[in-house]
Amino acid sequence: MPASGSARWFVVPHGTDQQLLVQWLVQHALPAYVPGALTRARSPLVRDPALATEAETRLVETIAEEQRTHEQRQTELKQQLAALRAVADPLRDRLLFGTGHPLEDAVHDVLVEAGATVTRLDAVYGTNSADLLAEYGGRRVLVEVKSANNRPPQSLPDKLLKHLNTWPALPGTEPVDGGVLVVNYQIKLPPAQRDAEVYTDRAFADALTLPVISSARLFDWWRREDWDAMRHAVFADVDRAQPPETAVPDADPKASGRPGLLSRLRR
Repeated sequence: MPASGSARWFVVPHGTDQQLLVQWLVQHALPAYVPGALTRARSPLVRDPALATEAETRLVETIAEEQRTHEQRQTELKQQLAALRAVADPLRDRLLFGTGHPLEDAVHDVLVEAGATVTRLDAVYGTNSADLLAEYGGRRVLVEVKSANNRPPQSLPDKLLKHLNTWPALPGTEPVDGGVLVVNYQIKLPPAQRDAEVYTDRAFADALTLPVISSARLFDWWRREDWDAMRHAVFADVDRAQPPETAVPDADPKASGRPGLLSRLRR
């Protein structure tokens, strides 16, 4: 008890190991609240700094300096982590749970981080075109972004095919190599509980003539910084998405280098 006579009570869970309890009292409670009792008992747990050797004093100071350095470094690392999370949190939320323009913006951002040049098309053509035009390594693809609360309907790929068919008729456009459909689906479920593939009907999935990618997979590539996998999925798999009679316009090859409206809009 403290010398003043006031009592200090400690609530200990029933069944606590008595040896651990006594060890805590001796090593922590008594030095903090009744150091005089340890002094009278000549306990090694209480040491007067004035009686320390030079070597002891130097080592105590070194330990304190190491502790300050550690705390400062930990503070810096926590600040760096907070900065990373400030960027990752909204992107993670939009790719895994987003719909509409927030989802489109997230797809735009990860494609840009993968090194692609991406143009937002809604501001230029509204609903008459796909959501994005992505370019990388000389390849140009339309990107349509969709979402579904549950399993995605099988009609979604038709929307991208329609945009590929009508793209040549839009003013200022240049030929594209194909298109990619990005879908965020089953957004009411935790990501780990969602279907691994956008379309689980194997026959339907095998019959698709264009790449269909889940936004969750884009997120996974982004968080692992696997830019090669992302670029391959978006740009290298488009060959099967360009039936010549629909997706690629009949244009004079010499005219393909003519700067169009989108050339001036690229970011």
